Amino acid sequence: MDPAQQNFSMPGPQFGGNGNSSWLKQNSRKITYALIILLLATGAFYFYRSYQNRTALLEPALKGITASPTPSASPSASPQTNDENVKGAQSPVPQITQAGQDIIATAVKGNGATHLARQALKEYLKDKPELAQKLKPEHRIFIEDYLQKHLPDQAKTLRVGDRITFSANDFQAAIDKALTLNDNQLKNLNKYVPLVPSLMTI
Repeated sequence: MDPAQQNFSMPGPQFGGNGNSSWLKQNSRKITYALIILLLATGAFYFYRSYQNRTALLEPALKGITASPTPSASPSASPQTNDENVKGAQSPVPQITQAGQDIIATAVKGNGATHLARQALKEYLKDKPELAQKLKPEHRIFIEDYLQKHLPDQAKTLRVGDRITFSANDFQAAIDKALTLNDNQLKNLNKYVPLVPSLMTI
């Protein structure tokens, strides 16, 4: 037999080949797409859960901002923070007159009880520079809030021309309470100071 013919053989079946490797090569694109979709779905799920948690945490704070405050008269209470206080610096100044030791504040358009208390306190402190120096803006916020909270109910809803009389005893009681506030209470009141820019220039 021809030697060339002896070396010639038909290829037979091959066993133990790389079947898994070829399957991975053929399906690699599909596997990649499936992994990307899985990662995106997982990320979206965790983002949604995180969003829900953040919303739940912020809900009390948002309610606190939008709800009408009902502070108590204790030194630790937060002062009035409604539109009346926020707009305090932009509202017209109440008219102030004195009758002996009493200070009478007359409301003009846009005034509320806090505006009148604020202006009356300024008038009261005019001839008391040493006392005025002791009072920080946080003390003043507490005092005006204390004064308006201790008004008769009918004086808390004002119309133009309505008058509120503040006595020396009213001021002294409010100032005495303010000067007993501790550092934490003053820190709590500090967040309201920017709402009344006129207090920051005293």
